[in-house]
Amino acid sequence: MKVFVTGGSGYVGEAVLRHLSLSGHECRALSREAEAHRRRLTALPGVYPVRGDVTASSVDQLAGLMAKCEAVVHLAGIIVEKGTAGFEAVHTEGTRRVLAAAERAKAKRFLHMSALGTRENAVARYHQTKWAAERIVRGSQIPWTVFRPSIIFGERDEFLNVFAGIARRSPAVPVIGPGRGRLQPIWVEDVARCFAGALARPETQGQSYDLGGERAYALEELLRMVAAALGKRRMFIHLPVPLARLQARLFNLLPGKPPFTEDQVTMLGEDNVCDPGPMKRAFGFEPRSLEDYLKERFGQG
Repeated sequence: MKVFVTGGSGYVGEAVLRHLSLSGHECRALSREAEAHRRRLTALPGVYPVRGDVTASSVDQLAGLMAKCEAVVHLAGIIVEKGTAGFEAVHTEGTRRVLAAAERAKAKRFLHMSALGTRENAVARYHQTKWAAERIVRGSQIPWTVFRPSIIFGERDEFLNVFAGIARRSPAVPVIGPGRGRLQPIWVEDVARCFAGALARPETQGQSYDLGGERAYALEELLRMVAAALGKRRMFIHLPVPLARLQARLFNLLPGKPPFTEDQVTMLGEDNVCDPGPMKRAFGFEPRSLEDYLKERFGQG
């Protein structure tokens, strides 16, 4: 099958492309900087980077790039707005544009990356715009499948690696708020397995799947696990939520990508958990444990 993938140059996108390639699919990977990623992506058999932008390319341009593709995998998204077109432009209007192009190109399947916690009346703008995008997908005539992953961990992730970097350098690790909000991280390769598997499973059409690991962890527990995996004894300093919000505003005034944002502080104020049972039954695998990953990644028992 010929598959068009948005967000293919990201770390989730590369894993999805790898699984699609291993399954024998031919993929066109949309990227704003296709040439910069060409060597890395074309190392995967049957993967061809194409230049485009879900917020800037026209529907006609996107449809042209999708020509003869039978399926569209829409992964493009952001977690930090600074330096980007913003949540609404990327998540909501970008999805509207990609879906319109898919309909024009007569694609037969549409797989959409949403996020766990996305729902009507969500408190974080990230989740609000993801929910708006889901509603657009659900209104399509193309058979669709929606995936809602929790925090995704992997070699290039921007969550565990950030805190691992802090734990390596600093005797104190900050914990936003009380640190009791629960997260259910899932391995990037397991997320990719679901996307690739959905193309071979017609029964996944019209379905939404929450993607999470077998266990949920309180935020502080998770951070302590990272430090232990590194073999580091660290203090854990709780940062009151109002102070964390103030810091996030200050970070946004400085150059570079902020370590955390106000919207992320909001999201950490609620649990981000799910029942992984439907995912396991639909795609036939047990998710990799975080403990196993941390032991392999950071080399401690």
